[in-house]
Amino acid sequence: MIILMPINWWLESMKWQILMSPYEAISREKSWKTILAGVAAGIVTPARLGEYAGRLITSDPDKKREVVAATFLGSIAQNLCNITGGLLFSYFFLKNYFHVTYLDSVTFFVLILIHILILCLIYYQLPKVVTKLSKFERLIPYLKKVDHINLYNRPILNKVLILSFCRYLIYFGQYFLVMKFLGQSADSLAIMANIAMIYLIQTGIPLPAFISVFARGELAVLIWASLSIDALTALTATFILWAVNLIFPSLAGLWIIYKTDVNKFFKKI
Repeated sequence: MIILMPINWWLESMKWQILMSPYEAISREKSWKTILAGVAAGIVTPARLGEYAGRLITSDPDKKREVVAATFLGSIAQNLCNITGGLLFSYFFLKNYFHVTYLDSVTFFVLILIHILILCLIYYQLPKVVTKLSKFERLIPYLKKVDHINLYNRPILNKVLILSFCRYLIYFGQYFLVMKFLGQSADSLAIMANIAMIYLIQTGIPLPAFISVFARGELAVLIWASLSIDALTALTATFILWAVNLIFPSLAGLWIIYKTDVNKFFKKI
């Protein structure tokens, strides 16, 4: 799990390079610094909105709107993966947790696939949607911050989504490994279904990471109870993942922010 952590953020740094490619070519080192600074700033803000600030102050001050658009698109792609994973495993979760049975499971899966296809369609149409919405004068002040999103073509959107999916597989795998390390011998499919549902619900928790860890802990206790996994194990897994995937990278990000000349950013505002 610990080895997978830097791979996770390495993939995110690759994704950031691709997201910024329509505006400028950035080095892998600069991408790493921007990502870690975003983690550090996002950990203390609701819904990790501070991630935008962390990435802004470590980027070119002349490219504020581009950075916001890139961060927004990257977040959308990652959330799409979280939602898709949760939907794909929802049948098994509902069956284990609520003891729901479906006489026609094929229909259920078809409906799930339709939902996923709609979400993917929305993702790939985001640039066009932003362009069309910009025609409405009342929305212009809000869309100006992400109007550069219309520069992303399908090849870039494909790469961003693939890297987001790879990241999802990594932190999904981390959770699975932690549960096995803690001695859980429940059916692997049931464990994966619970993990997918936890990540799906966490996507909608608009709390700072420092506070949301408690909400995540409560959520984990409720979800894992369906497999008769005790609260201590559920909380231990939650806090281990939280510390490894967020606290350690954020410490490095704090150092990067400390060494960054923040004044140059505010001078350009």
